[in-house]
Amino acid sequence: MTWLRNRARDGSWLWFVLRRRVYQKGHALQRLLIGPRLPVNPDGRVRVHLGCGDVNATGFINVDASAVPHVHYVRDVTDLSIFPDGFADLVYACHVLEHVRHPMVTRTLWEWRRVLKPGGVLRLSVPDFERILHVYEACDRDLQSVVGFFMGGQQLPHDTHCSVFDRAYLSQKLVESGFREVRQWDARRAEDHEMDDWASRQIERSGRWFDISLNLEAVK
Repeated sequence: MTWLRNRARDGSWLWFVLRRRVYQKGHALQRLLIGPRLPVNPDGRVRVHLGCGDVNATGFINVDASAVPHVHYVRDVTDLSIFPDGFADLVYACHVLEHVRHPMVTRTLWEWRRVLKPGGVLRLSVPDFERILHVYEACDRDLQSVVGFFMGGQQLPHDTHCSVFDRAYLSQKLVESGFREVRQWDARRAEDHEMDDWASRQIERSGRWFDISLNLEAVK
């Protein structure tokens, strides 16, 4: 322990890692014993953020496979049995659906629809196949310029892309899953969206900036 305290005074990265692990384990134990403390919004609306990762948006119930402190429910986002039918006003998933196995996409969309209230909105952002092809062509067909957006980072168990989407295909899947009023949404202007995530980010290739996301939302 003396060695650890000395390293702590030195600002050691190891001490930081140990503290982070203890912090995460403590929150995991709290979730297990007493359940998560869910946000209550002044307007009474329920907002759910699926696959939130490092993003902790105010007023959202966070669901993710990683047990980081701001995640309320640690689980696979294809199974939302923690929520009753008609629970949420808004379900948001940014660069999540492409991680779902292709045969499971429609079933997953039905599950996400289930937890929405009538008139509730499913808001999605996914890598846009057409925009990624545009980047590929603009970079002289250098596959390395886009391979990560097709395949995922593949550094973590849940970081592999299993599905691809363009506007027509994702719209079709949403309609097949019982949604209506499929439309594009603007991440820089949308209500209930104050997040810095892939819905609005661009990528830089060869000194040029490109949008790579397809943003669609639909109504239950």
